[in-house]
Amino acid sequence: MIDRRIRRILTLTALALVLALTALLARTGSDSGAQAEPGSAQFEAQCASCHESDGRGTEGGPPPLQDSPWVAGPETRLIKIVLHGLRGKVEVQGKTYNLEMPGFAKTMTDEDVAAVLSFVRRQWGGRPEPIAPAEVRRIRDATRDRTDYWTADELLRDP
Repeated sequence: MIDRRIRRILTLTALALVLALTALLARTGSDSGAQAEPGSAQFEAQCASCHESDGRGTEGGPPPLQDSPWVAGPETRLIKIVLHGLRGKVEVQGKTYNLEMPGFAKTMTDEDVAAVLSFVRRQWGGRPEPIAPAEVRRIRDATRDRTDYWTADELLRDP
């Protein structure tokens, strides 16, 4: 009799845990391919609050990442933006944006920057090839003395 009760309690407990885990995964999206992809966690933590989880940005907010020539363009340009930030006018999809994006050189590792930018380019830039942490390190070292945000003009002159 006790064995039967214990077995029933264990079965119900296991079922409750499975249901709770299923609900948690559905709510967080952790079972989706995008969430499991390297760089998606950094994107959600560092970028999605402004650019939105779908990369479309917001009205009056930062430019969209979807179909952006900045995302599809030279990786060096994107690395510089993420490391040191971007300030001033930027044109995306025929619309001019004049905002400021902070740099993350002090808070993100080379691996984090490479992962998030590889994720962004795969999701919205049509660029499946990953960005290597070694390339981020090279750009970080080359721009180590930079103390100000980049402007679009600077980046377009020397990507």
